[in-house]
Amino acid sequence: MKALAFALVSTGLLTGLAAAHVGAETIAAESGAPAASQRIVLLVDEIKAIRNFPVVLAERLGYLNDGKTTVTVMNIRDDVSTAEMLKDGRVDAVMAYYHHNVVNQSRGIETEAVVTLGVTPGAKVLVANQAKDKYRTLADLRGARFIAGGAGSSKSTLANALILAGGHGVGDYTRLGTDGKEKNIEALRDGRAEFVVAPTPDGDVYESKGVATVFADLTTVDGTRRSFGALFPSSTVYMSSARVQAHPEIARHLADAFVRTLRYINTHTPEQILAVIPSEISGKDRVAYLNVLKQEIPMFANDGRMPEDGAEKEWRILAAANPGYGSVKIDRTYTNVFVDEALKALR
Repeated sequence: MKALAFALVSTGLLTGLAAAHVGAETIAAESGAPAASQRIVLLVDEIKAIRNFPVVLAERLGYLNDGKTTVTVMNIRDDVSTAEMLKDGRVDAVMAYYHHNVVNQSRGIETEAVVTLGVTPGAKVLVANQAKDKYRTLADLRGARFIAGGAGSSKSTLANALILAGGHGVGDYTRLGTDGKEKNIEALRDGRAEFVVAPTPDGDVYESKGVATVFADLTTVDGTRRSFGALFPSSTVYMSSARVQAHPEIARHLADAFVRTLRYINTHTPEQILAVIPSEISGKDRVAYLNVLKQEIPMFANDGRMPEDGAEKEWRILAAANPGYGSVKIDRTYTNVFVDEALKALR
């Protein structure tokens, strides 16, 4: 089970900065000085996951809390859907993958990404070494068996995307469930599967065991464009459309914070970025975390804007597997207005 929602300021995950915020509020209260005028609650889909290091960076660099606005970062919870938490106002925004906005809109729930962080899937698709001579190009994928998890999983979406890019239909391959790395390794080795979709850093495991080789590198911008013909939006910060309209200052603040964070990521070395991330997030083995961080950083080669062709490409892939998504108005699943404002202010 995932932990129940918790504020990072109470867990110590971002110890130094969080303590400074709490201390500042205490001093303000004792002195009679006004406290922060606005509070924003940001729900994050697994704070310790490497894909979410930008929110840790934003917090530690002081971009989320500017003296006028305090952002409380909370971890995902199992018992209530993110859409419901947005709808009833328990949270103001969610950091999770873009496709949630397509899914939400198909269900009559209007949400939109106000800043786009990731523009690649941050994953690799590996081919079993015993099958790599058979599967050399996307055009060869008909009939292949992919370890890709459930029908609606992000891994399955990537498998679908590769199949479609090869000129096939989503029914032209076999999708297999995932039973953990050891079972997956056995399936790749004994011929029960030819491919596995592996988010960073899982792909390294299959290569190190000598059972698979990278077929499509979807961690980088170049690799993603080469495979899909467009970028593939992943990590975003999204809000309910009603909340954006009623409180544009929230969207504006979050866009500004994460545009600055993306600028930092793309102008600093992995070592400099690691120096900002606390051990509570990285774990004790900082060298191992750095190696994973280097693989994940290319996912965020972006300025915060949603790539329009990437959003449409992803929507078409989702709709190919679930026709219910075909009615979604793609231009209502994101906005670049607030990011454009933030970028203009940074110039």
